[in-house]
Formats: sequence, C-alpha cells, structure tokens
Amino acid sequence: MMILLYAISALAALVLLVAGAVALAQAFGRAQARRRVMALDIAPEHKSAALAYFERADNQLSTWRAIWDHLRAPFVLWGPLRRLPRPANDLPDSMAYWRNDVSINGDGWGWRDAQGKWHQCSVEPTPPGIAAVPYTDPDYGGDAYYAPGHHPRSWWARWVWLALRNVASKRLKDAGPLVTQRPILLAGAPLASATQPGFALFWNGGDGDNAAYQWHSIDTWGPFVRWTNAGCKLGVPYTYPELIPSRAMLTCTWFALKKGD
Repeated sequence: MMILLYAISALAALVLLVAGAVALAQAFGRAQARRRVMALDIAPEHKSAALAYFERADNQLSTWRAIWDHLRAPFVLWGPLRRLPRPANDLPDSMAYWRNDVSINGDGWGWRDAQGKWHQCSVEPTPPGIAAVPYTDPDYGGDAYYAPGHHPRSWWARWVWLALRNVASKRLKDAGPLVTQRPILLAGAPLASATQPGFALFWNGGDGDNAAYQWHSIDTWGPFVRWTNAGCKLGVPYTYPELIPSRAMLTCTWFALKKGD
C-alpha cells in the first residue's frame, strides 16, 4: 500500500511539474511576443489591435484543451482509423471533432518519374513537364512524408497525421475569420521554412471587430528553434492567394520547440 501511495504521489508531482513548466513557457512566449510587437515600427493602433486579437484567439484556444486533445487523440482514433475504408475522404459525423482542415489523407504532393518511382515534392521539386499529384488523389501511389513506407490512405499514415501531427484542426479553421482579400504584411517577411529564424506580422485589412492578425516567429534555441504562432494563419492566404476566399485557422502557440537544421 505504501509503495502504491508513493507511486501516486510521484506521478502527481510529475504532472504538476510538467503543467507548471508548460504554463511558464507559454507565459514567457506571450510576454516576449507582446514586447516584440510593441517594438515594431508600425502604427500604434495596429499594435493594440493585434495584441487584443491574440488575446481573443487565446481565450478561444485553451492551451490545456489542446494538450488534452493531443494526449487522448492517439487512443480515441486508433480503433476507428483501423476500420475506416481506404477510399474514405473524411471521418464519419460521429467523429466530426477530430476532422482535419486539409484532408484525413494528408497535405503532401508527389510526382512519379519515368521508371514509376514516386518522389516527394517537398524534397525534390517537380521536374518540368511532369504533373504533381496530391495525396488526396486516388492515383497517388507514393509514401506519406510523415509516415515513410506507408501510403497516405493507410490507417497508420492517417493515425500519424490525425492523432499526432494535425489534431482536431477543422474546428479551429471553422472558427477562424473568412479571408476575402490577400492579407497585408505589416512587418517582417514570410518565414522561409519551419526551422529558419524570422518573424512576420500579418493583417487581414479589416477594422474593428473584423480585424484579424497573425504573429509568427522562429528563433534559435540551442539545437532547437523556438516557435511562436498567434492569432490566425493569415500567412497561408498571403503566400497562396489562389486559396482565397478561405478561412484562416485560429492558432495560439506561444512557445513550442522544434529540432533545428
């Protein structure tokens, strides 16, 4: 009995330690993002409006709810994805909460060479005269970049994509603002990759309650990069205006670490 009590106490202490570390990291990221926005050479009204928008987005996207979703998604989706037919393009209505903003079959593209071998567009650009094929196309026959050795429609690739990488994202996109014109880059530059340092502040061009912003920054942190992404993902329609009109997914990651180059 004493061993069990010690084990429970140790587990509780570990949970509290992790929760405290997460809270401190998010508070640090929020404070630093606020300082950086306030230091920008832009109109003061944009600074205050952007920070207010980030707080509204933060209130809609609880960090603890996101953590809870990521903890339970691998278990909730394991069985249903094994039973989901390969031709399926979406989850059933009973699992609507876990739907993806792009596709349950991933967001990648690939191309096939003359020998029939498939290549990832993110690794090898599509050669002239060859058409790239999205993962969602039934004719795509290569692997998923996030699940090497597995086709995007396999249950394993779907599990990695929906339960580990892009969890319950459709509801976040549905809650975001509708973008009807190309967003405006107020400061910085669009980030070149997921690991190269930089920052950008986007604005949707709206005023008052219709105004929306995104702060996106990447900074080196030893062997890692520290990632901050708050507001809504206006950088997507800015980079790909052909997607307009579309909704910009809400996001509020004040502090995240990723492996650097």
